[in-house]
Amino acid sequence: MQPISSVTADVSAARDPRTSVMLSADVVRSEGSQPTQHRVLNVSRLGVCIAKPVGLVADMPVLVSIGRVDHVGARVKWVRGERAGLRFDEAIDLDAARQRRVGTAAPPPTSGWMAAANERFRRQTTL
Repeated sequence: MQPISSVTADVSAARDPRTSVMLSADVVRSEGSQPTQHRVLNVSRLGVCIAKPVGLVADMPVLVSIGRVDHVGARVKWVRGERAGLRFDEAIDLDAARQRRVGTAAPPPTSGWMAAANERFRRQTTL
């Protein structure tokens, strides 16, 4: 068995811990193009793993918006099947990335059983 080299130890120690989250990210491939939305599989201060990387190829520069972190530069490091790894050009604030975007709250339901449920609840509390 061979000892682990100091270079290998440094690389593994330098990798930021990944956090599995339920977020989405917008990825812009080039200036002026429409963003594509992707499910975030995990995120760290220095990178993100996304699902369904249609049109992304390794070494492609992109802009990523995730949570309240907007338009941070990144580079596609790898694409394998239904996943891709993107490395940010600079470390991001993970707390800001986990926060809901301003103005993205779902509007109240106006039809279907949810709208009726809300009306019924209001009537019951006002009697």
